[in-house]
Amino acid sequence: MTSLVSAYLKDKNDGAISLFNEFRDAALAAGTEVEEKVSKTMVAWKGKRTFATAYVKGKYLECTVDLLHAIEHKHLKASFPTTKKVVTNRFTLEPGETVDEQMTAWLKEGFEDVGPGTGSKS
Repeated sequence: MTSLVSAYLKDKNDGAISLFNEFRDAALAAGTEVEEKVSKTMVAWKGKRTFATAYVKGKYLECTVDLLHAIEHKHLKASFPTTKKVVTNRFTLEPGETVDEQMTAWLKEGFEDVGPGTGSKS
């Protein structure tokens, strides 16, 4: 874990940190050359373009996956267009829940379809 990520997670809820690390591992494994950007309020993963974000809010993990379509999932809170092509899908995970296989697959899809940029996609 980078020192920037460690600094971001300092003083966060242990259960939420565990969820964050699961999501982070899945985002970093979504493809080759995934870049991690850490700010004071959140962490983002990108190729040329951001395809996923996460932040700890109390004991919860709030995270997004950008895709070229809306999805349905038990932890999904909202899906909304962020460009003409990209739909941001927002999840909330609670301690005891997990980043499941479907979420991992969507992270890979996000990296492949949104991460390179969508300028040439139809």
